Amino acid sequence: MPHTVRAAIQQELRQAGLPGQGLPGRLLGLLRDAPTTHLGLAEILRMATEAGLTIAPAEIARQLETLAALGLLGRLPSTAVEPIFDTVPRPHSHLIYEETAETVDLDVSPETLLAILRQALAERPDQVDVLIRFRRDPPPARSSRSRRTAPGPACARNA
Repeated sequence: MPHTVRAAIQQELRQAGLPGQGLPGRLLGLLRDAPTTHLGLAEILRMATEAGLTIAPAEIARQLETLAALGLLGRLPSTAVEPIFDTVPRPHSHLIYEETAETVDLDVSPETLLAILRQALAERPDQVDVLIRFRRDPPPARSSRSRRTAPGPACARNA
């Protein structure tokens, strides 16, 4: 990972109240380097093992939930067995194709999003579900003086 990317991740972690070094930074860097932006827990565990992170799966899952709760990762609302994490944490829309298990980012204007929805409903009226999630307010940024040394509580579930 280039030094500038590593420095940016460290800064994000510090702003969220986490230490800039250690497992959270290594995990976030690994996910940001991934070829796709939507990753299931099993895939993340495989990537972590391949990268030499010898951490228990439960600890990795806890770290992922903490990163998502702090707004450093997105977490897609899902009916899947495992959670799906999004390396693009800002609010944006998705198309999820169940038959191929593909998730596509839609970073489009509200007008374009409505046009896509109208077309999908016209073409597949009995196969489209719409979910609108209202996100919680993000946690306030922490100053470097009040920095925590351990990750905070895991996010229980998405709204």
